[in-house]
Amino acid sequence: MLRNCSGARRLTGSFVGLLLLVAAGFLFGEIMLFLIMLTSDDPGAWFCLGTAIALIMLLVTTVLFYGFSYTGEFSLALSMGCTRRRFVLRYAGKVLAHLTLGYLLVLGLYRLELVIGRAAFAAYPLEAEFGFLTDWPIVLAAVAGMLLLALFTGSMFGRFGRKAGLIVYIVWMFFCFVVPKIFTTEPGGEGVFDQAALATQSALLRMPPAGWYTLGAIAAISMAVTVVVLAQKQMVR
Repeated sequence: MLRNCSGARRLTGSFVGLLLLVAAGFLFGEIMLFLIMLTSDDPGAWFCLGTAIALIMLLVTTVLFYGFSYTGEFSLALSMGCTRRRFVLRYAGKVLAHLTLGYLLVLGLYRLELVIGRAAFAAYPLEAEFGFLTDWPIVLAAVAGMLLLALFTGSMFGRFGRKAGLIVYIVWMFFCFVVPKIFTTEPGGEGVFDQAALATQSALLRMPPAGWYTLGAIAAISMAVTVVVLAQKQMVR
């Protein structure tokens, strides 16, 4: 019965608190933007830094918070008679609600930043607009990706405990340091890593849209299957 899933229905944290972190990231970005524009001799253009940091905060609060909260919610829900399948569905709904509210907040903050930036820095052009925020295929794909990533992270912690933390840390460091290096490496380097980075960069840049869609679909299906399988095997703690 649905009433037996109170553990799965209960919010793992305040939506308001998590969204305030997103708003705080936006405010921090705005402060940094104004400092950069006011202290630079010739900034040339301005960038929606507040929105960029707000997007990062939305990703972090979704994946890390709901990933870490998964195990406790899972054990509580099952101890109160909730089935594993129903828990996963209810928890996914909770994460989706957070993502929806977070997206609407970021979109509103982006509109606000455009107004503030164009008024404060009228003498400088906007470097790039975040048109993808209203490109619905991209928005839906991003929401689905973050939802699956949060569930995948949570199921990994639930099944493997602290060992999963090491895996998450390695993956996080890879995307923070290795991926940017791949796309910023310029021709001329003679090292093995430079050559590998250039080859990877060339392959990714030449990949047609169908290739990206295929990779995304494979990743999504793999994470979804992993979540279901690990939920069936996870022990109640």
